[in-house]
Amino acid sequence: MTSVTVDIHLPIRGKKRMLFGTSKLRMLRHIPFGKCHGRRMMGTVFFMLATFGIYHFTTVTTVVDITDRVYISPSHLACQIPELSVKNPEIYHLFHPVDPLRCEPEADWVQVEGSVATITRQARKKHGGDIECAFTEIIRVDDDTSRNGLTTTTHDSFTFVNTDFYKVSCEAKDGEKWENVIAGIRQDEEVMEKTGWSKVPKEGLGVNMIVFVFDSLSRNTFIRTLPRSYEYLTETLGAHILESYNIVGDGTPQAIIPILTGKNELELPESRRRMGNSAQYVNNFPFVWHEYAKSGYVTLFAEDQPHIGTFNLRLRGFDSQPTDHYMRPFYQEIFPTYGDNPKYCLKGTPRHRIFLDYLRNYMTVYKDKPKFAFALHAELSHDDYNLINVADDDFHDFLQFLKEDGHLDNTVLAVMSDHGHRFTAVRKTQQGKQEERLPFVSITIPPMLNKKVPTAVVNVRLNSRRLVTPFDMNPTLLDIVKFSGARLGQVTDRGISLFSEIPPSRTCSDAFIEPHWCACLTWEKVSTKEERVKQAGKAIVHYINTYTAPQRSLCLEISLHKINWASKLLPNKGLLSFKKNADIDGFVPDMSGETNITQEVYQLQITTNPGEAHFEASLTYNLHQDSFSVKIDDISRTNKYGNQPHCVVKSFVHLLKFCYCREPPPRPIVQEP
Repeated sequence: MTSVTVDIHLPIRGKKRMLFGTSKLRMLRHIPFGKCHGRRMMGTVFFMLATFGIYHFTTVTTVVDITDRVYISPSHLACQIPELSVKNPEIYHLFHPVDPLRCEPEADWVQVEGSVATITRQARKKHGGDIECAFTEIIRVDDDTSRNGLTTTTHDSFTFVNTDFYKVSCEAKDGEKWENVIAGIRQDEEVMEKTGWSKVPKEGLGVNMIVFVFDSLSRNTFIRTLPRSYEYLTETLGAHILESYNIVGDGTPQAIIPILTGKNELELPESRRRMGNSAQYVNNFPFVWHEYAKSGYVTLFAEDQPHIGTFNLRLRGFDSQPTDHYMRPFYQEIFPTYGDNPKYCLKGTPRHRIFLDYLRNYMTVYKDKPKFAFALHAELSHDDYNLINVADDDFHDFLQFLKEDGHLDNTVLAVMSDHGHRFTAVRKTQQGKQEERLPFVSITIPPMLNKKVPTAVVNVRLNSRRLVTPFDMNPTLLDIVKFSGARLGQVTDRGISLFSEIPPSRTCSDAFIEPHWCACLTWEKVSTKEERVKQAGKAIVHYINTYTAPQRSLCLEISLHKINWASKLLPNKGLLSFKKNADIDGFVPDMSGETNITQEVYQLQITTNPGEAHFEASLTYNLHQDSFSVKIDDISRTNKYGNQPHCVVKSFVHLLKFCYCREPPPRPIVQEP
C-alpha cells in the first residue's frame, strides 16, 4: 500500500491566536490520505490550501508502508528520553556545510586493491612510461614502535605478504620521484588456515559482525552532518536506530570498553600508564574478538588517531597484536607527516578514504570467510562537529559497496558513535548536554536472520525504543558466535543482548547509569490550574481540530472540558549540575555546573466534548520562543471511541480516535475495529 504524506504548516490567526495569549502554537501536520490517487488527491490538497489559509506547503513525499515495522508508544517506558529536535534553533545555527578537502592535485602513483598494489597507468603515461617502485615492509614491534623489513622492487605490481603496511619509494623515467605509505590486506596463509565457516560453532548465528564507530557524534549530529549516509542506512538498508542508547561514562574508553569487554575500566586489570610498572598491557582484557578468533573468524581492529587511541592515551596499549589485522602501525608511521601533507590528506587521497578502503579491502579479500571488525574513526569529528560532513559521500559509497557486493546478505552491521560532543559550543546548551549522552547507534540485520531467529529480530526492533547502554552491546556481539536465545531480559542484568527483549521498566539505576549521565527525564507533577498547563490543554484541542479540519463536513470541532492531570518532564538534577570530570581518568564528576533549562516536556490528560473523549498527549514547550509543539503520534485516545467516528471508519481511518461525527450513526452500529 502506498500512502501520501503532506507536511503543512498552519498559522494561528484572529480569535484562535488570541485564545493562546502570547504563546504561538507551531505545528507540523502529517495527514495520511490512504488510497488517494491522481486528481482526487490533488483536489483534496488544493481544497485544504484554499480553505485554511496555509502559508507553507513544504513537501509532498511518497511513503511505502512497512507492514512488519514494530512501533511501541514510549509512554509506557520507565525511561522517557527527550525528543530533541534536529533543527533546534539554539543549536542548529552552529552547523554549516564545509568545503571539500583539497588534496594534492596529482593522483597517487600506486593504487591498492585487496592484497595487490599497482603502479597506475596514469602515472606511467605522465612520467615517461617506466616507473620503478621499492616497497619496504613496516613491521610492528609494539604499539609505539615499528621497524623496517624487507624491500622489494617492481615496475608493475606488488602483492602484500608479511604485513599490511609498506613504505613506497618510486622514481620515474623522467626523473620525478614519489613517496608514500600504503595500506592493504596481506595474503596470510596462517590466517586462511585457521579461519572459515566450517570452524564457526553450530550454536552461532552464522553471520559476520562489523562495527563502525565515529567519534563524538550525537544521534542528531549524525543526522545533521551525514545526511546521505543516514538516509541510506534508514531507507535502503532498513537499519534500526537505537533512540534511547545512553552512555555510561565520560569519553571514548568508557564508551568502548564495555562494548568490547562487558566490563568498566575499574573492573579490569590495572592498565593506566601513570601507574608505572604495575600497569599491565590491555591484552589481558576479555575482548570479544578473542571469542570470534576461537570461532574461526578473521578479526580486525582499526583506529585512525594514534596519539589519542582508546587503549593508548591513558592506558598501556597492546603488547602482542590484538587482532589478525590491526591498523595502528600504519597511523603511527604517517602521523608525523601530517604537517607535510594537505590538511586531512595523505598525498592525493583524503585520510578518511584510506581508512574506509582498508575496510573495503578486508571485506573483499575475506569475502568467503567469517569476519569480525571493529573500526573507530575519530580525526574528522573529535574536535569539530561540522568537518565530518566531508566524509558523507565516501561513507555513503562504502555502505553502498557493502550492500551491492553482497556483504550485507550475511552481516550484522552496527554504525554508531561513542558519545556526543563534549567540548564545543553545542555542549553548552541544555539540548547539547542531553545529546552528549545520546550517541548515534544503528543496527542493520541481514534478511537471513528474519528466517533463522525471527523473535530475536523483533526484539531488536522493540529495543530501538528501550533504554540501551554500551554494556548491552557486549552480549549482543557474543550472541553472534554463541546465540543464547531470544528471551525476556531481566531488569537486574547490567548487560542484555539486543536479541533479547529489554524490559520497558528498565531505569538508569537498573542499567548502571549514574544520575549525571542519565538522559531519561524526571517526572514532576504540576497543578492543572497553572496558566501554562491551561495553554497546553488548549494547544492539544486546537491541534486535534486542525487535524480533523479537512473533514469538517463530517467531524465536529471539539472543545476542552477538563484537564484531568498534568506532569512535566525535566532532565534530572545530576545532568543539569554536571560540569566536567574532576579527575584525569574520568571516574569522579565535578557537579558544580548550572545548565539553563530551555525546553520543557508536558504530558496532560484531558477530557473533550462532545463525547467525553479522553486524550493523553505530550507537548514540548520552548521557553525562548514561548511556544508549544506537538506531533500527532504523541496524542493517544485513552477511552473507547465506540461508534463516535462511524462516518470516517471506511474512508479516513487516521481520524478514528479524533472524530466525533456530525450525524448519528446508522443502524446497525459500526463496530470499532
